Amino acid sequence: MKVQVVSKEIVKASLPTPPHLRRFKLSLLDQLLPPFYVPVVLFYPASADQEPNTSNKSELLKKSLSETLTQFYPIAGRVKDNFLIDCTHEGVDFIEAKVDGVMSDFMSADVVHQLHPSHIMLDDVAKEAQLAIQVNSFDCGGIAISISTSHKIIDGCTAITFISSWAAITRAAPKQEILYPTFDSADIFPALPPGVQVSSLESDDSMEGENVITKVFVFTAPKIAALRAWISELRSSNVMSRYPSRAEALSALIWKSFIKTSRVKAARKRSTLSSAESTKPIIRSIANYAVNLRTKLNPPLSQVSFGNIIMDATAESTTTIDHDETTPGFVETLDELISQLRLGVNRINGDYIRKLQEGDVEFLKSLDEASHHNSNGDENAEEVQICWLSSLCRFPFYETDFGWGKPSWFALNTMAEYKNTLFLVDTKCGTGIEAWVSLEPEDMAIFEEDPDLLQYVITIN
Repeated sequence: MKVQVVSKEIVKASLPTPPHLRRFKLSLLDQLLPPFYVPVVLFYPASADQEPNTSNKSELLKKSLSETLTQFYPIAGRVKDNFLIDCTHEGVDFIEAKVDGVMSDFMSADVVHQLHPSHIMLDDVAKEAQLAIQVNSFDCGGIAISISTSHKIIDGCTAITFISSWAAITRAAPKQEILYPTFDSADIFPALPPGVQVSSLESDDSMEGENVITKVFVFTAPKIAALRAWISELRSSNVMSRYPSRAEALSALIWKSFIKTSRVKAARKRSTLSSAESTKPIIRSIANYAVNLRTKLNPPLSQVSFGNIIMDATAESTTTIDHDETTPGFVETLDELISQLRLGVNRINGDYIRKLQEGDVEFLKSLDEASHHNSNGDENAEEVQICWLSSLCRFPFYETDFGWGKPSWFALNTMAEYKNTLFLVDTKCGTGIEAWVSLEPEDMAIFEEDPDLLQYVITIN
C-alpha cells in the first residue's frame, strides 16, 4: 500500500475578507485550546453510475472549498499571539494523492493515518494553516477525503458545520440546506487581555505517551441496550435517577477499563520490586469529559456558532488502590462512575459559565489543576491517571453528501501520541457505536482482555 502526493496548493476564499472583518478575535475558550490538528476521513466508494475520473471530483471539491471559505473566513487566516486571527486571505492546504491499494485496505485504525497530510504531525504546524485537506484517489474510482482542522479555533460542532456546508455547496444544494456560521463566541467569552496567561493543554504532557496505538471497539445496539439496562439496575443515588444515555454507559464502561488497566499494570510492576522499593503513591483516575457549552448557556447558543465552545467536565474515581495491595483490586461500579461523570457535568452551571465570561484567572487555574493534576516535578506526588473522553455521537458525519452519495465509513485519528483517550462515534447504521481508544501498547494489551469490556464488544479493529 502506498500513498503518493501528486499535487499540493493553497486554496483561498473565492472572495477576500472585507477589511472590517480581518481581525477576528479569539474567545477565552479558543485561547485555552492547543494548536494541533484533529483529522477525520470520509470514505466514498465508486458506484456503477458514477464518473470514474476522480480528478473531476477533486476539482469540484477545490472550487466549492474556495466558496465555503468565504463564509468560514477565519479558517483561511492565521492566529496571531493567541489573541486574534489575521484574516488576510492566506488560504488552506489542499493536497491530492494517488493511492496504490484498494479502499478496504485503509479502513482500519492502524493504517488510516496514511491518508492524512503528512505535515500535520509536525509541531506547531496548526499555528499556520487552520485547515488541511487531502483528497485520496483510488484506482477503483473511490475517494477518501481527509479533513484536518485546527483545534485552536474549531471544535466538533464547528467542524461538522463546516463539513456539512462544504458538502452542500459542492452538490449545489438549495441555499436553505447550507449551514452558515455565526461569530459570537468572543462576545460571550471575551479573551484574556495580552499579558494575562493561564495554563492550557498546549503546555500539558499528561496526554502524551510512547508508541501510542489506537484500536476501534464496536458495540451494537442490543449490546448497548443490555449495558444500559444493567447499569440502571445498579442505581444507588439521586444523580442516577435518570436512565443512562448510550454515551454515558460506554464512557463509564471504558473509563472503568482504563482504571482497571492502570491497576493491573501497577500491580505487575510492584511484584517485580523489592520490599524497600515497593512503597508507591496511591493511584487515582481523573476523567475529563468534553461538554458542549452551547446548550448550557441561557438562552442556548446555536450549534452553528463558530469556535471552541466546549469545556472539560472533570470526574474522579471514588476509590484508590493502596500500595500494600497484592492484587489490582477494583471496587468501582458503573453506576458510581456515571454518577461522578454527571456530577462533573452538573458543575458546569450558571456560576461556572459566569466565571468563564468574567475571565476569572484563579477559577481557570483551579480548573486546570483539577483536570491535569500537575505534580510540579514532585517525585513523591501520588500517581494519577488522566483520561480524556469525548462523544461525537449524533454528529451527522454519515450524512455528508458531496454529490456522489453518503460515506461508507467515517474514521477518526486521535493523533497517535495522545494516550488514555476515548472518542465515541456512531456506526454507519446509526444504532451502534464505535469506541476509538488510544493507549500505550502495554496498556492496550491489558485493556483489550478485560472480560467486563469484552462481554459487550462485538469486534475490535
